[in-house]
Amino acid sequence: MTKALVILCGGLSTRMGCDKAFLPFGTSSLLHYQITRFRPYFEKIYLSVPAHAERPVDYSGRFGCPAVEDVCSNLGPIGGLYSCMQAIPEDILFFTSVDAPFTDPALAVTLCTRLEHADSARIRTCTIQNPSGQIQPLFTAYSKACLPAISQLIRQENYRLRSLFQEENTILHDGFFPTEQFFNMNDPTSYYYALQKLAQERPAAFPPDFSVKAGAGKIPVLSFTAKSGTGKTTYLEKLLPLLRQHNLRVAVVKHDAHGFEIDKPGKDSYRLTRAGAEHMILTSENQTAAIFTHPGLDPDLDTLLGRIENVDFIITEGYKLGDRPKIHLLRKGYNETPVGNLKHVIAYVADFPFQADVPVFDLNRPQQLIPFLLEYIRHTRGIVSDSE
Repeated sequence: MTKALVILCGGLSTRMGCDKAFLPFGTSSLLHYQITRFRPYFEKIYLSVPAHAERPVDYSGRFGCPAVEDVCSNLGPIGGLYSCMQAIPEDILFFTSVDAPFTDPALAVTLCTRLEHADSARIRTCTIQNPSGQIQPLFTAYSKACLPAISQLIRQENYRLRSLFQEENTILHDGFFPTEQFFNMNDPTSYYYALQKLAQERPAAFPPDFSVKAGAGKIPVLSFTAKSGTGKTTYLEKLLPLLRQHNLRVAVVKHDAHGFEIDKPGKDSYRLTRAGAEHMILTSENQTAAIFTHPGLDPDLDTLLGRIENVDFIITEGYKLGDRPKIHLLRKGYNETPVGNLKHVIAYVADFPFQADVPVFDLNRPQQLIPFLLEYIRHTRGIVSDSE
């Protein structure tokens, strides 16, 4: 079966006040940005656009992709699907909106692949849900078998795409999806947020004096604290694989009050550090380690966190006196009374009944904590915007 990407560009953009496809976005327009980032994943990319008489723009000439004009005007996204399914020869069409600049192209391919291998006589769509449980019809793989059902909805003047999705004919792809996956630009405020986020990721695409909003796109941080010897590392060792199952990239910062030594006597790096190197970086094909020497100076946590990039979640082990959100571990017969700064504790993990004003989870069942952590990450990351 063959697949193609369709970028929906036919919206009226009434709240934005101008055609979103041509908004400046980094070094180019928003539509060009979308085409560029999806191009490595889809050999064929089409543009769903209004009828030329309504918006006389040469989309194909400007963007190098075939444009499919709406055959029915002012029906919203369902009109674009209806027109494209009649005009495009590929078997599976993945639809995304031009105003959703932070979706995952690799995830789009995954949805197409799952649909390709499904029962073609029964399954017609493969999609995801947002944190509120709403299907995302503008980030969905559709088979051409959807066309009769779409035609019927239009005849019934039912233009809501979600009406197309039924449990018996839809694959729901599960996993952890960053908040930005569900973000779309509907108005100038959300457009400004998107520019700020892009400026963080690609600062060279903006003027030097472009201001990046503090906190935009920040990485969620959560501390796991306990009395020394309670078993924080053992617990995290069980928790991390569960987070990885949700496609989360996790960084861990461990504070050791007693000092540590990762270099071994006799190794080249050890010899160079002892010879006076202030910074020592070890790198290989699979990993890199950096050793920074700072006698008598314990770096503050914010400085360390500022060095971490390209992860979805940061866990700190220790820092029980800090003022960041934390989960406190308790163990029967060893550490039954919380210690440290408890003002910012958002949950406890214990192996005995423990009463608290915040949730308490079973120390021996780390999987219980996963839904709580996923919700914490989504809440911390910030903006969620529905896209239909």
